[in-house]
Amino acid sequence: MANFLKQYIQYQKPQINMLLALCLPLAGAVYNFGWRSALYVLFSMFCCWFAEYLFTRRENKPASAASLVTGALLGLISPPNVPFWMVAVGAFFCIIFAKMVFGGFGKNIFNPAMVGRCFLYISFPAALAASWYVPFQGGAAGFAAYTSLTRTADVDSSMYKIDAVTSATTLTAVKRLNQVRREALANHKDVEADKALKAFEEIDLGRLFVGNINGSQGETSALLILLAMAFLLYQKVLFIPLLLGPFIGLFCAKLLLHVMGLETLPLLHSYLINVFAGGTFFAAIFMVTEPISAPVNNKARWIYAFVIGFLAAIIRSLSAFNAGFMFAILLGNTFGPLIEIGVTEWEKSKKGSLK
Repeated sequence: MANFLKQYIQYQKPQINMLLALCLPLAGAVYNFGWRSALYVLFSMFCCWFAEYLFTRRENKPASAASLVTGALLGLISPPNVPFWMVAVGAFFCIIFAKMVFGGFGKNIFNPAMVGRCFLYISFPAALAASWYVPFQGGAAGFAAYTSLTRTADVDSSMYKIDAVTSATTLTAVKRLNQVRREALANHKDVEADKALKAFEEIDLGRLFVGNINGSQGETSALLILLAMAFLLYQKVLFIPLLLGPFIGLFCAKLLLHVMGLETLPLLHSYLINVFAGGTFFAAIFMVTEPISAPVNNKARWIYAFVIGFLAAIIRSLSAFNAGFMFAILLGNTFGPLIEIGVTEWEKSKKGSLK
């Protein structure tokens, strides 16, 4: 059996460790949204593997295990109830245009899973961003069901009664609350401003941490993702600068927005909501830390990760999109080589000046 698999999948221990770690958010996805989530992720993995194998088989080589990781990531960062054909389109697109056109494994500039997610996000916005589903609650929850069919309320109807489950996604509601409060304060409407603030303060961080909320399938539970992070740290798969940098950048951006008056909601609570919601932990641990598209120089890694976190907060707060980390990671991938070149040249010039 092992020899048979070697013909089709190249064994890569770091990628296998990543797949093992992703089993934890996958379990959370099944609990929240039913067994369709597991089938969806497995289908995404197959599509990514098959797309890569169509290229590698011409050289009598197996597809990389990284293709399975890409498929798992793409499936987990997709909302529940996205059609299967849609993830197949995203899988083939990300493998072909974000990986194989650059020469295959180890040569890609962009994170393939994030490219696939961005392509789907732009091509099918209604399925990827406008439609969310209420997760199962209590008992066996999704382990006893195939899929959730209950849609969440829209942001305006649920804005003042956020329970992070049946309402619009938390970040969407928070952005709307901030907009309402800023306008109310500017127009001296204290009652409306206080109403928005009260709704914001009632957001339960504990529920966000556990993750029994609506959102993309594998991104909701900070608890499970942190357990996965602990496993990856034990396996020495993650680099600390890439792991911590996004959270520092995110805080600095939120602080700047607060000082500039663009955000009127309490800073610390707003920062924690941004950390526990919107897939921040998932993006920081599984996406920013991807070694192929990230710099190698340690100082460059700090700058790269910081910039991603900073841009993610700016995009979330000031643009029409909540997928801040998606766009920020792709921008980081774009400018990562320039950051590394700049840091390397600076270090060389510094050493030269000391001689």
